[in-house]
Amino acid sequence: MSSITRVLSILDLFSEDKLFLSAEDVGAELDCSIPTAYRYVRELVDAGLLVRFAGGDYGLGPRIIKLDYHLRVSDPLLAVGRPIMRELSEHSGFDTVMSRWYGNELVDTHRETHDASLDLRYGRGRPRPLFLGAASKAILSTFPKAKLAGLFDQYAEEIAQSGLGTTLEDFRGSLLRIRRAGFYLSKDELEVGISALASPLFTDDSGEAVGALAVIVPTPRLQFANLDRLVESIKEAASRISQRTRAVIESRQTGADGSSQRGSRPRRSA
Repeated sequence: MSSITRVLSILDLFSEDKLFLSAEDVGAELDCSIPTAYRYVRELVDAGLLVRFAGGDYGLGPRIIKLDYHLRVSDPLLAVGRPIMRELSEHSGFDTVMSRWYGNELVDTHRETHDASLDLRYGRGRPRPLFLGAASKAILSTFPKAKLAGLFDQYAEEIAQSGLGTTLEDFRGSLLRIRRAGFYLSKDELEVGISALASPLFTDDSGEAVGALAVIVPTPRLQFANLDRLVESIKEAASRISQRTRAVIESRQTGADGSSQRGSRPRRSA
């Protein structure tokens, strides 16, 4: 592991249960000497990624906030999706949420609020369970066989607990049914009293989703909701976001005359 990788890995040590770290904590986690740990954290403080408090502990610094802002304004899926999510929320009468799959983490990136009293456990940046909830299952349903096999090898117990199957064949079969439907409806999977209807989001033609769009419905209101109309609305909104995002990405990759802006290097197919 390079020194840069070790330094940046300190940022992964922070969590909801561990909001502050000492140099001694860093040394213990990275299995390095205390002087080395101090040098690492000083580098992150100098970069604005950490801040030192009076008691000697360290927390995340202001550069994180700036990077989050740049991430939000540079994400084409989010830029395209926000107005469509707002429209969907207004027409449906429910909150809408966009979630993204990064590596092996699923996080919410945006929420359009219709009911201000609805207090959701998960919000922007807080990782969700990988195999519970409408968003995760809508995304997983688009993954290729090899990727699903890798996830099953790593998370077989969690997958079984989520109701997706106790074997790889069952796991794939459950997701294939969701894929054919083009959406998934969860009831009280993440939070009691909260249901969600989600459809996958795509940024290219590979067929593998990078995220999901969901409508959040208080479970008691499901019996009064027009589910067929909600399904049609969420699938249509997700399709519009995906199509427009692909167009934005394509326009960035090609010049006004249709030629590649990457010089003579050929572009990889999706």
